[in-house]
Amino acid sequence: MPLHRYTHAVLCRIPLSLKTRGEVTLDEARKQHFALAQLLRELGIDVVEMPSDETSPLCVFVEDIAVVCNGIALIARPSEPSRYKEQSFSF
Repeated sequence: MPLHRYTHAVLCRIPLSLKTRGEVTLDEARKQHFALAQLLRELGIDVVEMPSDETSPLCVFVEDIAVVCNGIALIARPSEPSRYKEQSFSF
């Protein structure tokens, strides 16, 4: 029996501003995002999709910011200064 079971996943939609971050193909990124969300749902995981944030091109990497386990959120300090505002969110 596994020690933990994933029940929820938080995804952020792909912002247009992501194309400013190197060799990113927006259409491909959106297809991959859709496929990930679909797979998670097929696995019985409740997927919460947040809207994209055009001022934060890296907002798609929400897993870098927080992990919630047993009702406790562990918030990381991102190394990229443009992502600092992601630390202050509320439910």
